[in-house]
Amino acid sequence: MYSSGSWLSAEDGSITLVNACFTLTEQYRMVLSAIGQEQQLSENEMLVLVHLAMHPDARTQKQLQGTKLHLSISSICRMVESLRRKGFLTTELDMNDRRSWIIHLEDRGKALAERVQIALHARLQQLFGTVPGFDLEAFASTLSRAADAISAQPFAC
Repeated sequence: MYSSGSWLSAEDGSITLVNACFTLTEQYRMVLSAIGQEQQLSENEMLVLVHLAMHPDARTQKQLQGTKLHLSISSICRMVESLRRKGFLTTELDMNDRRSWIIHLEDRGKALAERVQIALHARLQQLFGTVPGFDLEAFASTLSRAADAISAQPFAC
């Protein structure tokens, strides 16, 4: 248990949990970078592709930012333009809001995002496959609910 003024204890799983999440994030970044390098895409371009594939209703840059994509609108605009030039997506002017562009993920972008998902799934199965009774989908659901709770009520010191 934690008590004020005591040294960190191995019994308190707080730091272990945060460190594990950090490690999983690093694994994700490694997969994005490795697959992205093959296509001459940056990690951020890969993030945008993956978020577009995961959130097909996020059809504008503003909606894309709302998918918890941790990039600024200006960064998203640059990534979308770069991906458009490279043929992974197309854009068209939104006739309802002429300041916005509707984003369409092309087959090439969908295939690359699917490849990321397959690689991540394989990596996570490799990492957690030795844990008896481990259920990747249940784990993902739990982490998603935790992320939503944290977003709704961020940590404060």
